[in-house]
Amino acid sequence: MALVRDPAFWRRFSVAVHLDEEKGVSPTMASPSAHSHGDIVSDDWLKRQQGKRARRACICWGFWLLFFAIIAAVAVLIWYISTHGLNIGHNHYGGTDSSSSSKSSSSGSGSDSGS
Repeated sequence: MALVRDPAFWRRFSVAVHLDEEKGVSPTMASPSAHSHGDIVSDDWLKRQQGKRARRACICWGFWLLFFAIIAAVAVLIWYISTHGLNIGHNHYGGTDSSSSSKSSSSGSGSDSGS
């Protein structure tokens, strides 16, 4: 059996038992449909706990979706680099460094052949 992790639970439980003892009602005889101040507080507590659980579920789903999206992005990046290669030789103007050097060498060889 799991232990209750909410430290305020035992305080609320103790207060509820004492209220029932003052009324002279045993916990087994209390009807669940009875509405008292303790039930209203308990309903608020239950709604807060359900809200926390829903928020935690959203955060968990968001984390795992983001995690798998990052893994997918890295996989696509690795695939793209492996198929297209990593072109580091590009300069900032859209050309490659090797194309500018080949033009200068071809112009030099053209002048040699013209002489």
